[in-house]
Parts: sequence; structure tokens; C-alpha cells
Amino acid sequence: MVGDFHAYERELALKGLIPLLRKRGFDPTGKSVLDVGCGYGGVLAGLAGAFDLKSALGLDLDAVMVREGSAKCPSGVRLEVRDFFAMDAAEAGSYDLILLRDVLEHIPDAEGALAKAASLLAPRGLIFASFAPFYSPFGGHQHNGSGFFSNVPWLQALPESWFRAALRLDGNSYKSGKSLAEDMETVLRTRLTIGRFRRMIPGAGLRAGYLARYLSRPDYRIKFGLPEIGFPPIPFLDELACTGVEALLEKADAR
Repeated sequence: MVGDFHAYERELALKGLIPLLRKRGFDPTGKSVLDVGCGYGGVLAGLAGAFDLKSALGLDLDAVMVREGSAKCPSGVRLEVRDFFAMDAAEAGSYDLILLRDVLEHIPDAEGALAKAASLLAPRGLIFASFAPFYSPFGGHQHNGSGFFSNVPWLQALPESWFRAALRLDGNSYKSGKSLAEDMETVLRTRLTIGRFRRMIPGAGLRAGYLARYLSRPDYRIKFGLPEIGFPPIPFLDELACTGVEALLEKADAR
């Protein structure tokens, strides 16, 4: 398990997000960036270290993460304990890059969250979204727990009461106890699938310029030392086999 999550998040930016943005021809220099569910702010810190950003705002509901992350972020990165859905309408179209990294699967109204992000997106901006499909091997996020059953794939397919009873929620350096239990409950409530995500995109007035499925998702290189392995878009099988999905979304009417 990762010990320093701020440093881990920063590595995600440097080795995953930034190369992807460069490959797709998007330069964050001079741009406004919003990170929803920013955690410890490491991804924003990585972006701010690589580019001269206009602004970098991270939102999270976990006050401990925001406090500890703020102490490690550079001065240009601002982290706030703030509800994404409560962002003011005056901020519509204000952000050139919006990050929804591993956050949509924790929001039961995932459709509303994506639509909210679309409303905040600048006309030529991008939304980066990633998530673990619910029916994937560890789509219940059981690997964040501890004990034998945290290593059992597809554990979330059991009745919810069995799933809860099987897991120990101590010993996690990211979250533990009540906080981790609440984190997993949101995953059970949301049950985000690849099919649902793909339907959400046009519903939010967006289109996917890039959408990739992974048998071994990119962040596993950093977390577990595993190679990145893609997976073809095979309906049903991708829901069961893919450990992660990444997408770059833009406004459907963008030119």
C-alpha cells in the first residue's frame, strides 16, 4: 500500500496525466484547472510543477486530506473543503481542464456530476475522467481494506451485507475506519459501469475524444509495479475484466 499519497498523486500526474495530455495536444500552460475529489492535491501539484498554470483549485469533502495536502502543495495550488455541486453558476465556463480522477464512482448522481463539470468547462476545455468499473475485479474498492478478503476479486458481487462483513477497514494509509467505510458505501450506491458512463457523455453535452479501457490500469505501474495493459471494447467482458477506464471529454459543439 502507498505510504505517501500526496507523492503518489504527484507521480500519477507526472507519469500518467501529463504524458496523456501532451499526446492529445493539450497544453495546460496559462490554463485554469479544477480537480474534483482532489484528495491530497498531489495531481495539481504535479501539474503546477510542470506548467505555469493560470489557477489550480482542488475540491474535496475530506477536511483532513485538504489540510494535510495544503501543507505539501506549492503556493499556486489552492485546496478547499467544498461541495462540487454547490459551485456558483457564475463559475460556468471558467475551467480549461477539469479532473474527475477516480471520483465519479463515488457519486450516486454520476450523471449530474458530469453535467455539472460540463457546465464549468470552458468552450475548448477538456475533462479528464477515470474510474474503476463496478463489476471489474476490484470494482468494490475492497483492495483499500485489509485482511484476506481485500485480495478477493469480484467480492462486491456478494450480497452487500456479506461484502461489508468480510472486509477489515483498518491499516490503510489512505483512509481507514469510518472514512473508508463511507468511501466504499458510495461505490455500492453508485455502481458505475462502462456502459452507464458512455451513455452519460452525450447526456452531458460532451463527446469523448479519447476513451481507453485497461486490463491493468496505468496507475498500477506506480502502485504495484505492474505493466499497463489495454483491453478492447468488448461489451460485457470489458465490464468484468477492466480494472480501469480513462477518458478525455470535450464539449460536443467544440470547434
